Amino acid sequence: MDIIPPPSELNAPPPTVSPNGEDLDVDRIEADELPVRKLTHVSADRGTAFTVVIQRSTLNAMHVHGKSDTAVEVCGVLVGELRHDRISPYLLITANIAGDKASSRQTQVTFTAETWNMVQAEMEAKHPDKKVVGWYHTHPGFGVFLSGMDLFIQDNFFNLAWQVAWVYDPLAEIDGVFVWRLGKSVKADFLIEEDVDTHGHDFRSTLAAGSHPVVVTARRTRREQLANLALLTLVFLACFGIIWYGMVWMASHGFRVRLPIER
Repeated sequence: MDIIPPPSELNAPPPTVSPNGEDLDVDRIEADELPVRKLTHVSADRGTAFTVVIQRSTLNAMHVHGKSDTAVEVCGVLVGELRHDRISPYLLITANIAGDKASSRQTQVTFTAETWNMVQAEMEAKHPDKKVVGWYHTHPGFGVFLSGMDLFIQDNFFNLAWQVAWVYDPLAEIDGVFVWRLGKSVKADFLIEEDVDTHGHDFRSTLAAGSHPVVVTARRTRREQLANLALLTLVFLACFGIIWYGMVWMASHGFRVRLPIER
């Protein structure tokens, strides 16, 4: 993959991180100067090391972009912030910006200058308080790994200790994230946080008018009541008919139709 460097203002490192040599390591990121944020509704238990956390809506959006064209690689950047809680620092990925202006081929994608201009404009408009925390691209049918060119991109253009590379295979539907450790990009575990776009979502808001479960239940109850009433009416009429026919038959055969019945 080829890439043109992003505008430098999108990648200003925090003052506690030095991107040189073995200092390029997520485990060297200090929590002291990072804002505190408690993690909730995550997909698994968390260890004590630096953790990559992606919000569910962002992961879904990235998957949609990745599946939009599986004949070529597609790419984009990841947006987020560094935070820490009582356990350790973590990277929270809160959005993605699709590289719609990037040129793509089967095994190559290019971030053009136009792509970076679009990224910068969207960062300023929608994410002014966030950072570009990495990039993502797809490997349709190739699996999750960083190729030599991918490593070159990461080494030269996403070389801050908290910047990650995300790889998604849309055919196998598998993800992988790569972080800096001792100056090298290595695969790491990640957690998914259920965010406001998905957690506690009320599916009823997407239903057509009149299809709300309460309305449907009320209509079903009324239908059942009418069906029961109709059934009782039919049973009554049938019983009345049997009795009437019986009385007529007995009268025609010389019985006095009264209680007790006499002949």
